[in-house]
Amino acid sequence: MPSNGFHSNGYALIRHIIKSHSLDLNRTYEDFDKSLGEELLTPTIIYTLDCLALIKGLGENLRTFAHVTGGGLTSNTARVIPDHLTAAFDRSTWSLPLGVELLANIGEIERADFEATWNCGIGMVAVVAPDSADLALRSLSARGMSGWVAGAIQARSGRDGATLEGAYQAR
Repeated sequence: MPSNGFHSNGYALIRHIIKSHSLDLNRTYEDFDKSLGEELLTPTIIYTLDCLALIKGLGENLRTFAHVTGGGLTSNTARVIPDHLTAAFDRSTWSLPLGVELLANIGEIERADFEATWNCGIGMVAVVAPDSADLALRSLSARGMSGWVAGAIQARSGRDGATLEGAYQAR
């Protein structure tokens, strides 16, 4: 499920970028429909009802959830994946949010660093049985929540409980 902003995470880094580059919080940057300050104050999506709908609709075909908070997508997902498995995410299934792109570019933040700090566009991960993915997506859509298949659970071949592969979708 998508995030709709930074979701209150990584603000130490955000404050550092704002201060060190004297960014104007009242400025509306290219491609934004609101000021940087408004972007940073966007309230977090609350996923409770969407998660409850998936629990009810999928039953045992829903394996787990990972709420993507501080630490980014991989560390939050790795916490809920059994030790013998890994969640392999494919970046090409979504685009980085404009706010992430803007601050990462201005602050010259390396991809590994911003991915380990910000949610990068995914706010909640639902791990479902492969044959239930379409049902999960239809259920979310019926509630007005978008979603997509962002990767797959695989046998673990290394240390990581979650990985990011490929390049983000171009906007």
